[in-house]
Amino acid sequence: MAYYFWHGLDFQGSRVSGAFKVPKRIDAIKKLRKKGIFRSRLHEISPYRLKSPVPLTQLVSILIQLERLQKSGFPLNRSLQLIVSETSDPPLAYALCKIRQDLQQGHSFSQAWLSQTALPEMVGRMLGVFESSGKLKEGLGHLLKFYESELQLRNEQIKLIHYPIILGLFFLVLGSGLLLFVIPMFKSLYHRLGPELFWLTRMLVKLSDSLLEQPLIWLSAMLLTGTGLIFLFRNLGWEKIRSWIPGFGQLDFLSRMLLYSRSMELQLKSGVLLNDALVQAEHLFSGSQQKKLKKVRKDITSGVSVSEAFNRHSGFPEPVLKQLSMVQSVDDLGTGFEKNVQYYEESITRNTAKLNAMIEPLMMVFLAGMVLVFLLALYLPLFQLGEWI
Repeated sequence: MAYYFWHGLDFQGSRVSGAFKVPKRIDAIKKLRKKGIFRSRLHEISPYRLKSPVPLTQLVSILIQLERLQKSGFPLNRSLQLIVSETSDPPLAYALCKIRQDLQQGHSFSQAWLSQTALPEMVGRMLGVFESSGKLKEGLGHLLKFYESELQLRNEQIKLIHYPIILGLFFLVLGSGLLLFVIPMFKSLYHRLGPELFWLTRMLVKLSDSLLEQPLIWLSAMLLTGTGLIFLFRNLGWEKIRSWIPGFGQLDFLSRMLLYSRSMELQLKSGVLLNDALVQAEHLFSGSQQKKLKKVRKDITSGVSVSEAFNRHSGFPEPVLKQLSMVQSVDDLGTGFEKNVQYYEESITRNTAKLNAMIEPLMMVFLAGMVLVFLLALYLPLFQLGEWI
């Protein structure tokens, strides 16, 4: 079966759109003609793209539009139709069309959302809570605030590595220019020194010869490296790779804990049961930290107090544990996690400032050191030749 998102004109000349799966493209065209849809355009979507998680920027954009349209009094079905008409990504448009079609068939918004694997499960669960309490408009605002915070954290972390990347590219271009154009100009002079040639200069001369004599091998190596990096990003994700960078691991952990606390605050204040809230918040982590939080949930289910369970397994800092211990006595964990959000926001601000203060001077020292190495390799042999004359 093939998946298609389509849009076109009906008999009244109105723009319409939809989504369906049929065996072949010709079957999709016949189906549209039976519906009376003309001047239609079909977008075939692979099953892989339908299962790929929606990018965070697109999710935030959807929530912004949904919240504004709901506040303006538009029916939910009409709101989704307007969002689809403004969506340029066919897989996302397909998912939204399927949600709209499920709504027309009598399903709830949360059920329709959860049927689309590309969309976050947590959003669907929370939509179910908001629908049952009759607070969908307010709930969309809470969800928007949560995912805007996550997007802001991600953007701030990406900005931190822009400077190293730019300097690294600058050094790569500078080094390539020296190896391809400058060192060959002095090669005949270097050969006069023979075995007395500075060892670093010998290395650069050999590397320059290799680049000039075997460009295809070096080009293939670059392409393989680029393919490997793309493979890593696709399979591990930006968050996993970012955590390997010195200094960013702690910042990433604080960011995850901030989002965890904000998720718990949002869910508990919306009426979600504690166990269900813990299950959903666990998805913000992976690996060992997710296993620790599962142990926290099991202990709470078995009757251990919330603060004690987090103290045993979570790795929360002392101020956070104290805050949870204070509020659980008055059965107001939502407020406790709200205080934890403030704690982590302050911690992230401090750590980001430290990284900013460290990265720039370290990169300048690195760049100055590499330039010094090139200058010594280029000019020290010339000084040796000058002594012979």
